[in-house]
Amino acid sequence: MLLATLAALGGVAATRILLHEHGVHERELRAAVARGDIRRVRQGWVALPAADPDVVAAVRVGGALTCTSVLRHTRVWTDHDHGVHVRVLPTNARLSSPLDRGRPLGARSSVTVHRPGWAPTPTEAVDCFTTALAVATRCQPRMSAIATLDSALNLKLTTLSALQDVLAPLPAKYRAYLDLVGPSAQSGLETKTRLALRSRRVRLRSQVRLPRVGKVDLVVGERLVLELDGYEWHSRKADFEEDRRRDRELTSQGYQVLRLSYAQVTTDWPGCEDAILGMIRLRRHLWPRRAQIRR
Repeated sequence: MLLATLAALGGVAATRILLHEHGVHERELRAAVARGDIRRVRQGWVALPAADPDVVAAVRVGGALTCTSVLRHTRVWTDHDHGVHVRVLPTNARLSSPLDRGRPLGARSSVTVHRPGWAPTPTEAVDCFTTALAVATRCQPRMSAIATLDSALNLKLTTLSALQDVLAPLPAKYRAYLDLVGPSAQSGLETKTRLALRSRRVRLRSQVRLPRVGKVDLVVGERLVLELDGYEWHSRKADFEEDRRRDRELTSQGYQVLRLSYAQVTTDWPGCEDAILGMIRLRRHLWPRRAQIRR
């Protein structure tokens, strides 16, 4: 019963939850620890040996898994961050190493600690989606945070109305992100590109459906198509070939196609922006007026 209950709770749980809410006996807990069926990760907390190591690390530190560490398990787009994000009480000054509860948390640890005063006391090993989303909004850079909100909306994990409640406890500058979200965005790259270009007063549309091609990421002006390839996007040969078919079809219809990679957008945006603005200066984003190509 104990192991099944603990597994149903995600593999990590407070012993008081097991004792008082699920009818587990103290002697059953002690026996399971002695056999190695479960392990104590912190005073008052136990885990299955196969429990998620990030969750175990967060509890061992002294809090709950939160922020991008939670969101990346929901397919919501976030900045690439392989560290562990932990939410603790603002007054909690005695934090432990994620590897050894007998050692203090070191300054060089891969753990990012969050102390939001507005959030409730962590009682579970993993924060709920809305709390993690609010923490991630404040944790990430502005464009990345808006990309995360876009992704959550696109995946229908939240609504614009619900986001107002999620962001309500945060300072005004974070609540203002709601004016910039776009639920149609399919990736963080698309959001970042959209925001950067609109800041330069570039007119564009997101997720435009075109004949014999399907949806394209962004269309600048009338005919400049921007396709954004994600970090792990199109690693299969079939995907690569489909991209080239789409590019060829777009070109045959008279569209100008610019394909940008994850690395180009995230590490060399000025170069990407120069290329796009250069095409706009040459009016390659507009259809020729005297010899308009049939689309």
